[in-house]
Amino acid sequence: MKKILTIALGLTFTLFCNAQNDDLTDSQKRLNSFTTIKKHELSLDVVAAIAGWGINPRYEYVLGRYSGVGVDLNIGIQDNDDSVDFMETFSITPYYRQYFFSKEDYGAKGFYGEGFLKVHSYEDQFFNFNNGNGISQEETFTDVALGIGIGWKWVSDSGFLIDLNLGVGRNLGLPNEPENYSLPEVVGRGGLNFGWRF
Repeated sequence: MKKILTIALGLTFTLFCNAQNDDLTDSQKRLNSFTTIKKHELSLDVVAAIAGWGINPRYEYVLGRYSGVGVDLNIGIQDNDDSVDFMETFSITPYYRQYFFSKEDYGAKGFYGEGFLKVHSYEDQFFNFNNGNGISQEETFTDVALGIGIGWKWVSDSGFLIDLNLGVGRNLGLPNEPENYSLPEVVGRGGLNFGWRF
C-alpha cells in the first residue's frame, strides 16, 4: 500500500510540475533556460580602449534575475602629460548590482543600481616650492573609495551585451598628502562595455 501511495504522489507531483511549466509563456521559458545556463559575463570598456586611456575588462556573475556581483580591472596605458593632474594607473573594483524592472523580458539586465569598492593607484603631478623655486614632482598614490552608480544593460537572446554605467565614490584618504597640496576626495567610475554572457 505504501508503494502505491508513493508512486501516486510522485505521479501527481510530476503532473503538477508539468502543468506549471505549461503555464509559462514562450518568453518566460526562454528566460528561465537562459538564466539557468548563462550566468557569466565578460566585457570590455570600448570607450577607454579606443581613447587610449586604459584596458578595462569586467567580469560579472549573475546571482539571479535581480542581482549580480562582479569586478572591474583597469590598467592605465596613457602617458602622463602636463594637462592631467591625476592619472589612474591601476584599479580593481568589486561591485554588487541590483536590477530593477525585471519583468518576463528581463533577467539581470535593464536598469540597475550598484555599490562598489574601488582600490586604485594614480600618479599625481604637483609643484614643490623649495627656496622659491617651483620643481615639478611626480608621485604614485594608492587609495580606496566607496561609491554608488547606476546604469543600463542590454542582453540579447544570444548573449551579446552592452552595458552603460556611471558612478561616483569618495576616497577614504589613506595616503599622506604632500605639503600644501590636497589629493582628490572624489573618484569617478563609468564606461560603455561590450561583451558576452555565457
